[in-house]
Amino acid sequence: MKNKIYPLIASSLILTVSCEKDPEIIYETITVTETETVTVQVQPPTPDTQTVGGGGIYFIDDSQTWTNDRIWIMNGKVVVRNGGTLTIQEGTIIKAEDGQGTDATALVIAKGGTLTANGTAESPIVFTDKADQLSYSNTDRISPNRVATDTGKWGGLIILGQATVGEDGGEDDIEGIATGYEWTKYGGSLDTDSSGTLNYISIRHSGTALGNGDEIQGLTLGGVGSGTNVTNIEIVGSDDDGIEIFGGTVNVTNLTIWAQSDDAVDLDEGYAGTIDNVAVQMKASGDNIFEIDGTEDSTDERDGQFTLKNVTFIGVAGNTEKTDQLGHWKSDATGTTENVLYTTMDGQTIEGIDSDTYDASATENAVNKLIFKNFQFATTSTLASILANTSSTTGDAPGWASVVSTGTVGADTSVMSWTMWYKLTQQ
Repeated sequence: MKNKIYPLIASSLILTVSCEKDPEIIYETITVTETETVTVQVQPPTPDTQTVGGGGIYFIDDSQTWTNDRIWIMNGKVVVRNGGTLTIQEGTIIKAEDGQGTDATALVIAKGGTLTANGTAESPIVFTDKADQLSYSNTDRISPNRVATDTGKWGGLIILGQATVGEDGGEDDIEGIATGYEWTKYGGSLDTDSSGTLNYISIRHSGTALGNGDEIQGLTLGGVGSGTNVTNIEIVGSDDDGIEIFGGTVNVTNLTIWAQSDDAVDLDEGYAGTIDNVAVQMKASGDNIFEIDGTEDSTDERDGQFTLKNVTFIGVAGNTEKTDQLGHWKSDATGTTENVLYTTMDGQTIEGIDSDTYDASATENAVNKLIFKNFQFATTSTLASILANTSSTTGDAPGWASVVSTGTVGADTSVMSWTMWYKLTQQ
């Protein structure tokens, strides 16, 4: 706030002059004006952009709010530490500097930190890269220069919590960003832990490689508890996975993933939450719609038992670049995958199903049980060819799989009408 000084006319004084000795003297009226000075507070102009961080690690230990009256530029690792709170207003645009490798920009919510990011369908919160020309004048939130297959321009969004993780000792360091710091650790025993709220969030053009085979996903959740609200999430153009979840109990609802380079949904370390209502549109070189691993806890006490349901897969017509994109359940995965519809998938196969935990007769999640229900393949391919890589577990025609002309399961995509994906591909 700045002070400005303005002259202010306070009053006027009328002075009459006359001469009693000579009545012929003309009277003259003189006006005297008095002024006084007042101080008025003037709000400084709103900046077009505001930068957070200086290219290294920037910590938020208090409460900060990123407002929707400017574009926020993240530079480096922005870390909300234990006790810190970051609030992002609806409709806010956040852009990331394009540092690569270990200098990649990322937003990290550490154990005990809180992110409150409540967008709306009309005003979603958008994370993208600095070269994206998206501005508030783009009321549909469609970039004027970026396309879905622009990948790896920055890091991504990482949330770390205090819920159970299938790892020896019950804790781990999140991959890629750093090791050995308190703010890189996740896991614990607080399965109802809350890291805050993410609602109507679009994460675009992320997933840059950090080196040594590590990447940041569009959205990474490590040991996040069920008290965290994650709903209405869009991930576009991640150069690694769309979403990767390491253990924890967080639930994710209404998830849209488009044109990721690796897996759309990657589950690790005994994830025990529910993911419900998912639409995935692959690109030709993408790896899998699902890559699901079991616990890495050698005692097998933290085995996960995830639920993944109501999913629609949209492939690339005539794709010969990657032909086993329909899922890979491996490393003793335990949980249920159900109500999955595969479309535009001729020539595609399931990559694999681990026989150690697969149970064709099981109907409810239980220790060491991998369960499938209601898979529908809208294709001219045969069921035998789709399951060719899984014959040791499923045989030629398991009860949970069928070839159909019109699907009756899958995602309700109408709730995704706010997304960039829906606006550009479904209308």
